[in-house]
Amino acid sequence: MHIGFDGKRFFQNVTGLGNYARSTVLGLAGHFPEHRYTLYAPRVSGPFCTLALPPALHVQEACPAGRRLPALWRSLAIPRAARADGLDIYHGLSHELPLTNFTPRTRTAVTMHDLLFLTHPHLYPWADRQLYAWKYRRSCLKADLVVAISRRTAEDVQEVFGVSPDRIRVAYQSCDPAFSAPLDDAQRHRLRSRHNLPAGFVLFVGSLIERKGVRTLVDALSLMPPADRPGLVIVGKGPLETALREQVRSSGLESQTRFLGQVPGPDLPGLYRLASAFAYPSVGEGFGIPILEAQTSGTPVITSTGSCFAEAGGDAAVYTTPGDAPELAAALARVLGDELLRQGMIERGQRHAENFHTARTSERLMQIYAELVAGSEAP
Repeated sequence: MHIGFDGKRFFQNVTGLGNYARSTVLGLAGHFPEHRYTLYAPRVSGPFCTLALPPALHVQEACPAGRRLPALWRSLAIPRAARADGLDIYHGLSHELPLTNFTPRTRTAVTMHDLLFLTHPHLYPWADRQLYAWKYRRSCLKADLVVAISRRTAEDVQEVFGVSPDRIRVAYQSCDPAFSAPLDDAQRHRLRSRHNLPAGFVLFVGSLIERKGVRTLVDALSLMPPADRPGLVIVGKGPLETALREQVRSSGLESQTRFLGQVPGPDLPGLYRLASAFAYPSVGEGFGIPILEAQTSGTPVITSTGSCFAEAGGDAAVYTTPGDAPELAAALARVLGDELLRQGMIERGQRHAENFHTARTSERLMQIYAELVAGSEAP
């Protein structure tokens, strides 16, 4: 098979959608090298432009006009390129398909990560909600199959967009194998020194936006007795950062808190491994990849009830009500104060993370692709 992908976020995006694109495409090319893969990218630039690519993966960059107008190139030019390249499948990795049509030979799939802008509309500007709803609904109705990254997202696509369940497939995502790599003493020392880490700390990784619940985490830590209170390390950037820094200061947590921003990719697995616990008190997600990263790293996870969190965390995580700071504080105290509980969470978390190993997630996508090609050959 010859499979093409939207490379919009592969090279430049350092957060969730970029991680999904990289883990998906590299996993498939690594585990199924007998197929051909083409990544259609507006430009090859950004923090991942020097990434070593497997032989089975080819990158097709936009023409000069397409590099100047990438949105127009993605929407209008990719189907023409797919026809010339003889694509069997085109997979839109982040909610969208081009506006123009592919030939009948090329079957299409689109990944839907979440519909939080519709299920939690108060967290998104009105204009964004209208634009996303138009683009995502159109892509779901146009695609031959919709790939949902969780059962929760699949249910939302069915209920909100009216997509028939027989056109939806759930395919979980994986995380970088680097998160399972051990950390030696020298690496631990370098990371602690480089980032000035507290002796014991709770880690948060994610965009600093209201939905992620970092305010609740700061409130929870402020409720804990000072003698039992861990440090806090926040990895990520976003519009809430200034308000969070003020909240940390006014809560008396400034000396124990580190805002690290976007850390270098190679540092992140080590930060998970150094953390006493990982807290992810988000209101809602499509999947919650940091939960999987933490469990793969051997770090106990405290996250939220509802949404998709039980899919990502399984029986290994502790779950608390979103927005409930006292409940989160109690959960943190229990996990940090009970070594037997911590070790049990770590062991169960690593077993649960095996369900999302790149070999399994790649195999699941390949099953979906085989189904698509078989459908195109049916009389």
